[in-house]
Amino acid sequence: MATAEIQSTKPTDATDTKDWLRAGNGAQAIGVDRKSEVIRGVIIAQEGVFKSEGRGEFDLDALTVIADKVNASPNGLKSRLAHPDDSNDGIGKFLGRVRNATLDEIGTREAEGELKTDRIAVVRADLHIDPSSHETPSGDLGGYIMALAESDSDAMSTSLVLRAEKTYRLDKHDRPLRDDDGDELPPLWDPTHLHALDVVDTGDAVDGMLSAGIEVDVLPNGVVHRAEELMGRQFAGKSREFVQSHCEAWLGRYLSRRYGEAEAQTPEPEVPEDPPAYDPTRDPAALRRRAEVEENQRTIDGIAQRGE
Repeated sequence: MATAEIQSTKPTDATDTKDWLRAGNGAQAIGVDRKSEVIRGVIIAQEGVFKSEGRGEFDLDALTVIADKVNASPNGLKSRLAHPDDSNDGIGKFLGRVRNATLDEIGTREAEGELKTDRIAVVRADLHIDPSSHETPSGDLGGYIMALAESDSDAMSTSLVLRAEKTYRLDKHDRPLRDDDGDELPPLWDPTHLHALDVVDTGDAVDGMLSAGIEVDVLPNGVVHRAEELMGRQFAGKSREFVQSHCEAWLGRYLSRRYGEAEAQTPEPEVPEDPPAYDPTRDPAALRRRAEVEENQRTIDGIAQRGE
């Protein structure tokens, strides 16, 4: 998980952002290189506000620092499949190393149903799949990630595990600056240390393959994720029937504690419906008899006309 050391100052040693942006723009290949086992051009950071309301934002200076730190790492930034949690420290989920970070731009994007032409700065890097990732306790993780990147790269994202300083934006009276809607501007995140880049389902800080240190609890459905995690530990190795019966029993007790015992519902006696009224036009036997009577009548009428 990402942590933040709260300070009101920003790093002063960042490389000029505009030079970085020009140098990196469009220079990096994007896609899966099967021969080299590299996923190239993975977005690891994106300019803009994080999805979690009020949590933070990356500006161009922050992107520059992130790219610098990735490239300064001797072996590259380690990458795992999903973040470690309380029951799993991440061992056995190692994917490889992230190297060769550059600043780039992505083009038009859709906002409120309209295509916008504004440009978004991103940091791209190459994820080098480690040979060990093909033989893990969880199976061929490296092969799975490459296959998914080829078939549907938007089905996954990435999440930076980092430490950062937070710069809160204030006016001259030390009051929080606000946007046009009156909401406080989120703090700017200034990365001080990068620990890992993990492949996750949904990133907090990007539209595609990036996160600025996602935390399950801040996702819109974070409670559901946390509940599934707890249930997985509680019912490890149990059958579907066992889990279902215990959850239903617990739900009944929970509802009773919260809302009180449910009132007994006396079912209303069933009143038999009146049988439908007899309709001779729908009775096949009656229709046959009527046809026979009509035929006999026609025969009699024919005899009478001939005078027999």
